[in-house]
Amino acid sequence: MSDAIILPASLNSLAPLAAWLQRHMAALPVDDKWRFALDLAVCEAAANVIRHALGEECCRHFTVTFECRNTAAQVVFIDNGVAFPPQSLRKARDKIGSDSEKDRESGRGLMLILLSVDSLQIEREGDRNKTTLTKHL
Repeated sequence: MSDAIILPASLNSLAPLAAWLQRHMAALPVDDKWRFALDLAVCEAAANVIRHALGEECCRHFTVTFECRNTAAQVVFIDNGVAFPPQSLRKARDKIGSDSEKDRESGRGLMLILLSVDSLQIEREGDRNKTTLTKHL
């Protein structure tokens, strides 16, 4: 099953995105903990796209697709915003488990995503960002 939603770059898009995701997760053979983790990761990724890539410009849009195969669910974000700095993902991975107050503040959303899914990939394809979240069933 694969489906897409196009949303404006506004934090008001988080509620319709969450509802859309819930509909797609409804038939999956997973528990509530699994659903909560994917929902958290998707909302954090969307907030990053909206705030950092698209600058909360409501006239701009991003696309989200959901696909579920036998072993995993995959959510992909596509936007034409500012390129994601690759070092940010590396820093977020390094900060997981840190006791430093400073480390826990910066990149917190990325850390939550990393802790909630099995795989996070962020790529630049031409003039577009592609963020892929994968969570095994």
